[in-house]
Amino acid sequence: MEKIRPDSSEGSVQWDCSDVTLSFFHFLDTRRYLDLAALMAPDGVWLRQGQRLLGPDAVLAALNARSATRTTCHVVSNIRVSLFEQSGARHARVFFYLTAYDDGASPEQTGLHLVAIRDCCDELIETEHGWRILEKSSHRQLPPE
Repeated sequence: MEKIRPDSSEGSVQWDCSDVTLSFFHFLDTRRYLDLAALMAPDGVWLRQGQRLLGPDAVLAALNARSATRTTCHVVSNIRVSLFEQSGARHARVFFYLTAYDDGASPEQTGLHLVAIRDCCDELIETEHGWRILEKSSHRQLPPE
């Protein structure tokens, strides 16, 4: 099924970039880690839980180490896309808020658990395979760090 995109070429690029960010969290929540890792540029960096994960293989290894019983839900909102060129390549920054929940998988927690609300930025680069994540970073918005 082909996606319906806005008419303008800039709108189409913004749609494609937003789709990378949304797909990342969909793949994370549905444990499609190979698909998620494929969204990373070969030299892409994910700053995750105090670690710098470099490239798809490091991302995949970190995700495969996650608890098999943990269930998560990442809600993305307030998406803004900024396009720019750098060193002859097209780049984009996708800014968004991320509200992360988990199932309270520890014995002392039950039910839905708000993990954090984060202020995030994905820097993307256009490649021959489409838009890929060059850098993924965030900081906690609520509660403040």
